[in-house]
Amino acid sequence: MNGKSIPAASGYCFVIPTYNNRTTVTDVVRRALALAQTVIVVDDGCSDGTAELLGDLPIVLVRHRRNFGKGVALRSGFAKALELGYTHALTMDSDAQHYPEEAPKLIAASRASPDAIVIGVRDMTGVHVPSISTFGRQFSNFWMKLATGVDAGDTQSGFRIYPLRHVTRLFCFSRRFTFECELLVRAAWGGCPIVTVPVRVHYPPKSERVSHFNPVWDNVRYFFLYNYLNFRHLLVPLPHRRLVACRDPLWAGSIGATLKNGARRLRAMAALPEKAQLRGGPLARMKQLLAYLVHEKNSPGELGMAVGIGAFIGCTPLIGVQWLFALYAGTRMHLNRVATVAATNVSFGPLTAVIAVASVLLGKFLLGNHSYFPRTLEWAILWPHLKASLGAWVLGSSIIGLVMAFVMGLSTLYGIRALRRRKQALEAAAPRRAAVDSAPELTPAHGLQSAEIHAALDAQEARGKTVEAPAL
Repeated sequence: MNGKSIPAASGYCFVIPTYNNRTTVTDVVRRALALAQTVIVVDDGCSDGTAELLGDLPIVLVRHRRNFGKGVALRSGFAKALELGYTHALTMDSDAQHYPEEAPKLIAASRASPDAIVIGVRDMTGVHVPSISTFGRQFSNFWMKLATGVDAGDTQSGFRIYPLRHVTRLFCFSRRFTFECELLVRAAWGGCPIVTVPVRVHYPPKSERVSHFNPVWDNVRYFFLYNYLNFRHLLVPLPHRRLVACRDPLWAGSIGATLKNGARRLRAMAALPEKAQLRGGPLARMKQLLAYLVHEKNSPGELGMAVGIGAFIGCTPLIGVQWLFALYAGTRMHLNRVATVAATNVSFGPLTAVIAVASVLLGKFLLGNHSYFPRTLEWAILWPHLKASLGAWVLGSSIIGLVMAFVMGLSTLYGIRALRRRKQALEAAAPRRAAVDSAPELTPAHGLQSAEIHAALDAQEARGKTVEAPAL
C-alpha cells in the first residue's frame, strides 16, 4: 500500500454509500483506492449486483439487507470507520458527481481544524447542472443559517469530512437525504466549526443521470426538518449538547463572575451598531433604518425574515414587551436584531388599539362568539374587554400577524433587493463617470486653443516676450 496519499496512519478513510449506481460506482471506488489505503463502501440494499461487481476490489464492504436510506448508510459507514480505528471519514457519493482527486484539499483543511466538518462546496456554474439542485441548495443554505448562524456554503454536498468522535455522539432522527443537513445543524449547535472548500462537480446529461432524490417527497422532508429544527431552537431556550468546548462559556467559576458575564452578554446583545443609531422624527428614523438595511451584510431574504417575525410579534397581545420578545427571537434565530425589533412598531401608537380591536373581533367571529365588544379605542374602556376576550384576541392576532408578516416580509425582501441592485448599478457607473470627467478636453481643429496653451501665452506675455502658438 506504499505511495498512497491518504495512508491509514493519517486517520482518514473514504466512506462511500451506494444504492443501485452500478454504472458509476466501480470507477468512483477505483479512483478512491488510488488515493486512500482504506475505502469503506456501504451497500444500502442494492438490487443491481453492486456487491458482486465490487467483489474483487480491496475494499471494506458493509451490506444492508434492504434499502434503509442514505442517512442509515452513512451511520453504518461511520461505525465501521470508528471500529477500524479511524478518526475522520471522508464521504462522497457513488454517482461520479465528485472528483476523488480533490480529497487532499479537504484533508488539508481538516488537519488545520480537526474538530471541523469540512464541506466541498460544489461549483454549480457548469453545464447540465439541474436548476432544482441550485434552488435546493439555496433553500437549504438559508434555513441552515437561520438555525445556526453559520453560512455552510453547500448544505447538500455529499463530499465532506466528518470528525467521527463528534458526529457519532449526535442523535439524528432523519434516515434519508435529510440526515446530512440535520447532522450539520446539530454539529454546529454543538460547537463544531464548519469549513468550506471549493470543489468541482460533474453532472452528466439528464438522460444519463442516475438519482434517487425525489424532488417532491425529499423536499417535503427538508421543509418539515428545517421547520422542526428552527422552532425547536426558538421555542426551547435550552443549551444544546456541546461537542467542542466553548471559547467563552457562561459559567465563569463563581456565581458572581457568571452573573457579570451574563450581564456583559446581554449588554452586547442589546447594543445597536453605530450605523443603526436612529435619530430624529419617525420619517427621519425610517429613512435612516432603510439606509442601514440597504448597506447591511445580511441577504434580502434574511432581512425579510427578520422584518416578518418582528411584524408578527408586533401584532401579538404582548403589549409593552413586544420588543423584548423580538430581540430574543432575532438573537436566537441569528437574524438582524435591529430589523426584527424595528418591525414590532407596526403596532405603535393608536395602531396598537386598532390591531387589538380587529384581532378580538376576528377571533370572536371565527369562534362563533357574538357577545358584546365595545367599538372604541379608549384603553380605559377597552382593556377589561380585551382581558375577558383573551382567547379570541390571541387567535385573531395570530392570523393578522401572519398576514402582516407575509406582507412586510415580502415587501422588505423585494424592496431591499431592488435598492441593492440600484446601488450596485450606481457603483458600477461611478468609475465610467469619473473617467469621462478626467478625460482631456478635445480642441477643434480651427477653434480655441486649450487652457494649457493659453496659460503659456499669458506667462510669456507677462515676461515681455511673444511666442507663436503651436499649430494644431
